[in-house]
Amino acid sequence: RAFENCSQIKCEGTRKCSLLLTATHLILEYDVDTEGLFEGEMMAVHEEAERQKMIEESGGGSVDEEKIRDAMEKRQKEIAALRPQSIRWNLSELSHVYLRRYRLRDSAIELFFIPSGGTSFGGYGLYSPSTSLFIDFGPGYEGVSRRDDAAFAIMKRAPPQSIKQWPDRAAQFLHEQLNRLTIGWVESRISNFDYLLHLNMLAGRSYNDTCQYPVMPWVLSNYKSEEVPDLTDPDNFRDLTKPMGALNPERLQDFIERFNTFADPSIPPFMYGSHYSTNAGVVLHFLVRLHPFAGLHRQLQGGHFDVADRLFASVPRTWDMCTGSSAAEVKELTPEWYCNPAFLKNTNNFKLGTTQDGDVLGDVVLPPWAKGSPEKFIEVMRNALESDICSSMLPDWIDLIFGRKQQGPEAIAAHNVFFYLTYFGSVDVAAIEDEGLRQATELQIAHFGQCPMQLFVRPHVRRVQYVNKKRLSFYQIISAYNSGVVDKKAGDEETSEDDSSSTRGKSQAFGQPLYLPFFSAPLSHWVHLDAPPPGPHSPLVNVRLAGTDRCLAVDARGVFHCFRWAWKAEESSSIGGCANGSTFPLDNGCFIAQRELPRFRTVPRLVHKAREGELPAVAISKTLFAGRSVLLVLSDGDGRGGLAMQLVDPAKGSVRGEAVIRSVHVSHITSIATDPIGTAAGHGGVGGELAIVGSADGTASIWRFMSSHYLPLRPRVRLSGHGGSPIHAVGLSSSIHISATVSKRRLCLHSIGNGNIIRVIDPPTDTLDLPEGSGEVVTTFAKTPAVAICVQGFVVTVCESRIKPNSSRSVITLHLFSLEGVSLGSKPLESWRGVPHKIVPTPDGTAVLVCSGRGITLHRVSAITPLEFIDEWHITESEDLSSNIPHAYDIDLGPSLNRPVVAAASCSNGALRLHALAGISMFSERHKKLGISQSVGSLMAAPARRLKNVFGKASAMGNKAADVGKEISREISTDVKERGVGGFLGGMFGKGKTK
Repeated sequence: RAFENCSQIKCEGTRKCSLLLTATHLILEYDVDTEGLFEGEMMAVHEEAERQKMIEESGGGSVDEEKIRDAMEKRQKEIAALRPQSIRWNLSELSHVYLRRYRLRDSAIELFFIPSGGTSFGGYGLYSPSTSLFIDFGPGYEGVSRRDDAAFAIMKRAPPQSIKQWPDRAAQFLHEQLNRLTIGWVESRISNFDYLLHLNMLAGRSYNDTCQYPVMPWVLSNYKSEEVPDLTDPDNFRDLTKPMGALNPERLQDFIERFNTFADPSIPPFMYGSHYSTNAGVVLHFLVRLHPFAGLHRQLQGGHFDVADRLFASVPRTWDMCTGSSAAEVKELTPEWYCNPAFLKNTNNFKLGTTQDGDVLGDVVLPPWAKGSPEKFIEVMRNALESDICSSMLPDWIDLIFGRKQQGPEAIAAHNVFFYLTYFGSVDVAAIEDEGLRQATELQIAHFGQCPMQLFVRPHVRRVQYVNKKRLSFYQIISAYNSGVVDKKAGDEETSEDDSSSTRGKSQAFGQPLYLPFFSAPLSHWVHLDAPPPGPHSPLVNVRLAGTDRCLAVDARGVFHCFRWAWKAEESSSIGGCANGSTFPLDNGCFIAQRELPRFRTVPRLVHKAREGELPAVAISKTLFAGRSVLLVLSDGDGRGGLAMQLVDPAKGSVRGEAVIRSVHVSHITSIATDPIGTAAGHGGVGGELAIVGSADGTASIWRFMSSHYLPLRPRVRLSGHGGSPIHAVGLSSSIHISATVSKRRLCLHSIGNGNIIRVIDPPTDTLDLPEGSGEVVTTFAKTPAVAICVQGFVVTVCESRIKPNSSRSVITLHLFSLEGVSLGSKPLESWRGVPHKIVPTPDGTAVLVCSGRGITLHRVSAITPLEFIDEWHITESEDLSSNIPHAYDIDLGPSLNRPVVAAASCSNGALRLHALAGISMFSERHKKLGISQSVGSLMAAPARRLKNVFGKASAMGNKAADVGKEISREISTDVKERGVGGFLGGMFGKGKTK
């Protein structure tokens, strides 16, 4: 299929193109006549040439206007010539398809793709690294019809796992999606930020179209205090029941008077002549310090920045203007205010001018409580958005923007009426036949702002705060967004900001977790599975929970170990002493677990044995392949740069298949990390796994695994930037499309899409706070595979600091960086903990789990309290802190990615330790038929049933024998609870047949 006269809408601009559909690919061919230029780009060049002419004439010099224009046109065409003339996307990577409005006409479609990591053939070629595509099919009813035809054609070719808004079922799709999202938000499974972003997406807002950019609310009203606002005080919050224009009573009276006295017969009355979300007035205004918004801003201003006094320069001043007497300032915010501190810094060193007061514009002026840190400002704003007070008022704001108070009598009563061209349906743009009138109307719509699609016709439901907190998952319990605020006591003395070991006396935007999931847990919540005698045993270096009751681990010698677990639930009780004086349900019960010893002809192990004294580079996928029956294990294939891929059955402990790709790197592989994508990560699209492989040759590669039937032969992207220094650690996050590689003296952040280096970060210089004269501190990144990328925009690394001249002793620290490379703080570790082996971030990015000596520690990821200690899971009961203390090498939480109910830790003594998390009793009830205790009963009862069938239904002996399995099941559960897992279970299962 071919669709001509289309337009691709991007933040950078709009390009005319033709859309071609094959059986496997979507191809865009851009119009040759445009010479790679965006719409309106050459007009902006002419305006810039005119301005340059006026400047030179004012200086008294002679001006050749045509020469200036030709030079500028030539320069712009040279830039445009570098843009691709054709680009394509693989339809198998399609994850979401949404119908869109463009300038208030139903003629557009937006496609989203899973993070693909470059191309399938190892080069960039004509494939796009972007993960979304916005296409408009033109004006008139013909554009609407062509959009529907293209949508049907694309959706029929898309994978069945993709989320699709079919044109003939669009309303039903929205209803189903809204119902699912709203229930998730009410039950606190979705944060306020994520919920608002999803509502924006379903309402047609898009990052690709600056005229329909996602809109977020002002939440805080306190931008002048010296201390962080108390997030439990309603006085520090904006009234979300009112639109921005109604917050000032005096200004509101002027708006109401305008509405009541407006008498134009062709224009309906309105209150606000401006809008809360416009292209130039909001999006380009707030994001003027970022690309490509800075270039778009200059285009609108004739090739230069606007007058300095009108640019976004101060947060307190902007709030005062939006709530003051100005009739033109009713701005809401963009998502960057809650997730991206980069828009507050003039990192690109733009010449923004000087104000009338003589102030040179640079970085944005922040509230005093931010202490000059954009990261702290963004974190407080985000925590305010997720606070209980905001959650209670958020439905009222949703009613104003997306709901029943957007239009009609409810909007009038709520003082929420805007200019009529901002509403869909106020004018039928497709029916306008006059081309000039249609273009003028569309330009007016584009620049006056557009209201989102109305999603709700009834009042939005409210979140029941304290009832839902009793059903929180492990990640929600430790999340900063569900913590009570700790106010600074009046008598507390201020402590140094550099003192990372204590946060008492500092203003905090959040307090402690609702309760400590490890420290508060009873003894019955964990089980320790020792390695079988005689020993000594190799440490388990990697572990992964699989299915509902299985666990696969790899030891330092490359041998696979299989485990099976079940939870015997009992009546739950409550745990007290929690934050806010609340009580929470405690899952009572005990584990029934064992190490599986299946029969095998050869020992299942990795393809290549690691060098003596080194741990193997290995990673186990979170995704189950081949009908959810096998795990993908990646490891060093030959010690010379080869990559081994193995499909391992976690139930039988057998290797189903393996392959080795030779010479992937020049030197041996040092570290591997994986991250699920698509349905495996809880999103749309084909499920699979992204993997990043680091090597001692100083390079890394990104691989994508979508099917167990077709293993890739080449990496998708190759990464460099370390100048040949061996890479120690790698990590990636498919959620924010960032990967990280760490060598001794460099941390490189890369784009997953095309492999470009985003940031190069040197080791920090502020890891230790030592008195003067202590010596020079030399810090490097530690030689460990531990690194974590958090979705909030932070990177956690491990650093090693030595004090010269006495450099024999080193100090290990955790260090927190932002994605902009800003060093935010460090956390020194006790010497007996050694060097951490693994760092695992939580899905919401507010905490990390660190595997080191004696167990797993939980730390806060925060710019305000960087890496603050929260909780610890001990893997040993011994108080001995000698060098022989057991270490935790890896941790996995599952079986569900987002709502785990069990944690598994691999230990240096070859043991596996399991810990129950919140919700495990409910999980076990749903899956109790697969439990081990039931399996034991079935094992003993099966022969009795056969005996009963032979002798008839009246045999008492058969009845008694059939009940033996149930009795043994109860005895085993009781015995395990009292004495732990013994050898009886191992003997029973060792004699059973291999499954």
